[in-house]
Amino acid sequence: VNRLFSMRTPSRSPYAGGMSDFVGERALTIAIPIRSFSGGKERLSSSLSSHQRRALAHQMCTNLLEAVRPFHVIVVTNDTEVEQWAQQQHVDVVNPDAGGLNLAADAARVWARDHHREQIVIVHSDVPRPEALPLVCALEGIAIVPDHQRNGTNVFSLPVDADVEFSYGEGSFRRHVTSASAAARHTPCKLHIVRHHQLGLDIDTPNDLAHPLAAPATKEFFS
Repeated sequence: VNRLFSMRTPSRSPYAGGMSDFVGERALTIAIPIRSFSGGKERLSSSLSSHQRRALAHQMCTNLLEAVRPFHVIVVTNDTEVEQWAQQQHVDVVNPDAGGLNLAADAARVWARDHHREQIVIVHSDVPRPEALPLVCALEGIAIVPDHQRNGTNVFSLPVDADVEFSYGEGSFRRHVTSASAAARHTPCKLHIVRHHQLGLDIDTPNDLAHPLAAPATKEFFS
């Protein structure tokens, strides 16, 4: 069953106070792949210095981690600085065999399966407003949150044994929907396509950086 809908964040989450217990019964893990704090985001170089881009990446990762504290979280990285940061935050670290987001997502799924988790949620580290993630985690089956352009995949929630291939990169949303639809047809699994005004925003370009929803993660760069 495919469901396409828009979701807005209520002023107070209806799952507050009991969400972690409910999801805990399904043994859900949130995985945050982080290549590094200092690398990447070159398309922001016209607006931010390398130091500012590093500070922004660090701040968005910290905001994301704080938003998912009620859940079990792993950070997927091969970067020493990121690994030390995650350990300071008392978060498990998974080291993929090589670089790239697809291999990071695969490593997270294998880790979750090996540790008897049932659901894995892959979340981009550059989503500046992650407060609504509990709403997506509450959906059973497969849930995909595209970016605002319906091009990339900002959030991907799926059972660890779902026969879905990770295919991040340009146009990943369409590829993930195709793979997830095939998996949903062969298993008793719902597929949710979730358009969300906050979770659909990621920070890739100066226009994203100036987006009103990007605050509070980016407000210090425009003060």
